[in-house]
Amino acid sequence: MTLQSQTELVVTPSRNQRLSSADLIMAWAVDNDTGEPRYILQLDAAHRGNKSNCKCPSCNLPLVAVNAAKATFVKRPHFRHPEGAAREHCVIVAARKALAEMFGKQDLITLPRRRRSRDIEGLSGRYFDAWVDRPAEAVGINECEFRDEATAVLTLDDGRRLLVQLIGQGQISRISGEDALLARIELEVDDPALAMMSPKEIFERLELAWSNACWTQHWADAELDREAEAVACQHAADALDWLPPGVELDELTRTERRETLLHREVKAILERERRICLPGLFVEAQLQRNDGFVDRRRWSTPEIEVSLKSVDLEVHLGHSVPDVVVSWVGDDGWTQSMLIEVTVTNPIGDERVERISSLGFPALEIDIGRMGGVVTREELTNLVVSEIAGKRWLYHPKLDEEKQHLLGIMRREATAAEEEVQRRQEIRNVPASEWARRFLVAYQQRWQAQLAAGESVADSDLLQKEQGEVQEAVHALEVHGYAAASVLDQHPLRTIIARVLSIRRGVGVEYKFDNAWAVINSIRCDRGLAALKWHTYYLIAVRTYSPKLSVEQAQKVDQWRDGVKASIKKGEETFVRETVYDRLLGLLFPEMGEALCKPFGTPLMYLSEDSDESQSESQPNQFWTSDDVILRGQEFDKWARRNPEAARAWLNSPAGLRHQEQLAQEKKNLASQHYRRIKRKHM
Repeated sequence: MTLQSQTELVVTPSRNQRLSSADLIMAWAVDNDTGEPRYILQLDAAHRGNKSNCKCPSCNLPLVAVNAAKATFVKRPHFRHPEGAAREHCVIVAARKALAEMFGKQDLITLPRRRRSRDIEGLSGRYFDAWVDRPAEAVGINECEFRDEATAVLTLDDGRRLLVQLIGQGQISRISGEDALLARIELEVDDPALAMMSPKEIFERLELAWSNACWTQHWADAELDREAEAVACQHAADALDWLPPGVELDELTRTERRETLLHREVKAILERERRICLPGLFVEAQLQRNDGFVDRRRWSTPEIEVSLKSVDLEVHLGHSVPDVVVSWVGDDGWTQSMLIEVTVTNPIGDERVERISSLGFPALEIDIGRMGGVVTREELTNLVVSEIAGKRWLYHPKLDEEKQHLLGIMRREATAAEEEVQRRQEIRNVPASEWARRFLVAYQQRWQAQLAAGESVADSDLLQKEQGEVQEAVHALEVHGYAAASVLDQHPLRTIIARVLSIRRGVGVEYKFDNAWAVINSIRCDRGLAALKWHTYYLIAVRTYSPKLSVEQAQKVDQWRDGVKASIKKGEETFVRETVYDRLLGLLFPEMGEALCKPFGTPLMYLSEDSDESQSESQPNQFWTSDDVILRGQEFDKWARRNPEAARAWLNSPAGLRHQEQLAQEKKNLASQHYRRIKRKHM
């Protein structure tokens, strides 16, 4: 029997509209001869009515082809059961038959992508997830078999079977245990309405349904789950939060497992890289002296990188098991060992540090907790090998050694300081004038020893002895607050003292002359401001000590004196001396003290606009006190900076207090004089 479709009738029920039983008609039936599905519009006029030669696919009752092969009709063409036959279940079976027919005629269908995810919990409690998928694939259908009202099994060309759940009218069928291993997919179709659709419409509905299909079970689900879990594990492993295969630590807590994993990873990194950057060493020691002063000293070394010789994990050392033990060859050629402790969450307490230090090896802590506790393998490698951050020395024997060394230095210095204080006090118990006398005696004896030694100056024990006497006297004068140390060098002060002493003694000191005139004549031959500015000292010495001179020599001295005075009165600076040595020279040569007190020939003579030579020579300069010569102004400040202890002692002494009172009174007098001068100018 040849059936030919005369027209194409498309009726599309709403996908969101639930059809009633009265609305459902059958457009599909089964051919009695071939058993194949027949669509109502495939029948010709010869098969209209009771001649349809079709039966119901559900109850097998013969069906009537209503309005088949008609061009015009009031009610659309359809198959009808005999009067009195049940039809609701048959309509659903017809819909399945129609769907099966269309599935069989499709060359290819495209199965949607299947995506699966898995997540795992790492050792730190952090979760790691991963997604894997199988792409969409085009497959051919070999057979379509319905198992129940809403479930079909498609057998694909490659032999795989696909369970299709038809979601229509809110019904989802249950899956039998037999089909549990099948792939399973959900299609959004209005199942009973398929019985009244045309093949074209069913094809369109299938295409739409497949695009919105949702996998509920897939052939590769187990494989996809394994892949996703492997990827998630790899993510956790990259974050150092997952035990590698073959490592069993069931007896440990999760935190202990994580730390053990990190210990192994640190060892693996050090074994692979064979180097590590070590932080520098630093130690500070302090000592409180008997005088209350707290002395502090520091010792440190820079950070270094060492090349490792060996790396061992959890070596038993007595009752301790450090995480990692490494060794390297130092610059001295000796092999050095070091312990490494890796911490994540639990800090190392004092008791553990004490236990580690008792082993006697340097111990380094690498604190991963400072980086949040979660690091990647790359970050950990950089932290362990190259970084200093996160590392600290728990113990290093060098630190104790250097601390004791610093304390030893400070103790020796404290003892020396106490001895120096005692010695300085003993020096202060001897008057400064006595030390000045001893200095001049030692100064002259050193010159005599130098003359006696001749060329073998360095081999002269006597000269070395006298030099020591000079140094002792100079130190004592410094303790008393006199700036005498420069006399030990080739300094103008040494020349000044030698010349003044030669004038006083009448023979050369540090000059190979046997009379004073030779020294004076040598002075008169000075050239340059550096030497000429001290000539007032020598003129004062000549007037004070009156060395033996001939009449002609005395006249030359007077001419020298007159020239110096004339230059000073003109305001020239050639012979204006600094007063920095006045105080010391006043102590060494007290006979010159009165003349040294006069400001003439010093910068002090320019302090008053009304000063003249007569006033300058007759008016005492308050640069001195009645007891002793003292510095003032910038000279005193310079000396005080070099001798702070002596300056404080002198300012608190009776002489110092009197001097400060005099300075205050001088300021008042100068202010009054200035006021009177201004008043006279405006009268």
